[in-house]
Amino acid sequence: MTIASTPDSSSPLALGAALAQAWTDGQPLDANAWSLADDAAAYQAQAALASQLKWLAPGRPQFWKCGGASRETALGQSPLAPLGVREVRGLRNGGDFGDLPLFGAEAEIALRLGQDVTPEMAASLRPGQAEHLIDAMCVSIEWLASRWQTGLQADARLRLADAQSHGALALGPWQAWRSGWDWANQACELRASHGAVLDGRGGHGLNDPAWLIAGWLQFATRDGQTVPAGSVVTTGAWRVLKDLPPGTTVTASFHGVGSVAARN
Repeated sequence: MTIASTPDSSSPLALGAALAQAWTDGQPLDANAWSLADDAAAYQAQAALASQLKWLAPGRPQFWKCGGASRETALGQSPLAPLGVREVRGLRNGGDFGDLPLFGAEAEIALRLGQDVTPEMAASLRPGQAEHLIDAMCVSIEWLASRWQTGLQADARLRLADAQSHGALALGPWQAWRSGWDWANQACELRASHGAVLDGRGGHGLNDPAWLIAGWLQFATRDGQTVPAGSVVTTGAWRVLKDLPPGTTVTASFHGVGSVAARN
């Protein structure tokens, strides 16, 4: 189904509703039929999408993505669909995502909250000074997908509204957070079963997954909500593989930390 241009084509609420329908029925939207004035409008549409699909039900652990190109640029963030988040203990135990239309994968580190965080608590946090809130971490794979016919070629604000092209999230085994770990020099590899491999040291824009906790929680509590204990944020890409055909097994490995494998 293609959404035709309407008088509401620049309305964040209308776009949020259209995206919710696309997430539900799998029919992508025509990016030429929609426009957003600024990033604030994109976040309004994103919030409307999450509200329509009840991604942030009160009292239930939430799932988010947050990341940035550097510490000097704005963080990009969005809530995630809980049904697409799976704890993976092997390809036959949570690792098969073949029921979803996924075309890319990112090697990431996910963090889990150990306590509820209120808006008042979040307001007092500073970047890089919120490690005490982390209950655990794990290696994760964020799968990419799109509700736009042009996929990742759609306008950046439209992709931001669409949960930043999120598809699903594979979470490896949880382990204790490693305070003081040398993340800036962390060796990371992302490998696909068809032979593509990306590896090297560093590559995380913030040089520390925990640096963004303050910004994420301030954003997530901005309308007065409390973020419950057990909520998870995946913290941005170290390596990215795109154009993955269905049935591709992807393995994200962080030397000295762990690995996780999943299949689209």
